Amino acid sequence: MHLQTEKRIVAFVLASALAGSAYAGEAPPAEVDAPDAVLGRATAALAGGRPGDAIALFESLADRGMVDENVSFDRGLAYAERVRMGAEQPGDLGRAAHGFEEARSLARNKPLERDATAALGAIRTEVARRRARSGTGTEVEPNPSVGETLVRLASEDTWAIAAALTSLVAGIGLFVRAEAKRRRMKISGTTAFAVSAPLCVALAVMAWAARDNRLNLREGVVVNPNARPLDERGIALPNANPLPEGARVRTLGVSTGTTEIQWGRLHAWVPSAAIRPIARRDAP
Repeated sequence: MHLQTEKRIVAFVLASALAGSAYAGEAPPAEVDAPDAVLGRATAALAGGRPGDAIALFESLADRGMVDENVSFDRGLAYAERVRMGAEQPGDLGRAAHGFEEARSLARNKPLERDATAALGAIRTEVARRRARSGTGTEVEPNPSVGETLVRLASEDTWAIAAALTSLVAGIGLFVRAEAKRRRMKISGTTAFAVSAPLCVALAVMAWAARDNRLNLREGVVVNPNARPLDERGIALPNANPLPEGARVRTLGVSTGTTEIQWGRLHAWVPSAAIRPIARRDAP
């Protein structure tokens, strides 16, 4: 992405997020302040063109365990703004991507989800551009499997309701086939059962997979620009490029100093400091 295009996208998202903000003032140390006061100062610092101050304050809220889609989004904006201003520090793009990914995962309204997706796209486009320039490839988001794509098409509740409805149709089909006197009705009942029964099983599997994802899926974002994949012994995999900064990965387990991850077809370990977990509302 050209620099001017990137600036326009980040500026647009920044302006949208900060519209109507009424906070003002400097960003003093936040250790003794209430979360709402810290949030106000963080928002003011971001609106005032001081992303470094905003980052410190937003991170203090994250350290306190605050889980909020708007705070995550604004934290991502602060990191993106520091990159745009030319004051980038290593890992800023990854941390910006993490903020937007977390906001998108937590979002309860479509506008925020849409804004987070657009901002995330701008960040990953920049990561891909840099990787292409360095010769380490351009892939930032691996293609998901067909199963993952299908499961994410709808919510757990939607899959469950659809499975229940097809189960009802299958039951009606069985009843009609058993009780109907006319041959045409028996054929109709048989056909309804033959179509709806396997569909019911498939939808039930989707509901189960969506529920399993909700309860057990844990993901994180690569926040280190030089996170090299390792084997289980902690030795760098041969001919393996560093993971893309800002990539969303599945975390499978944590051991001393390393995290087991899956990224597309890659199954590896990386230093735990290189992965920042994505907060979840249902996390224990």
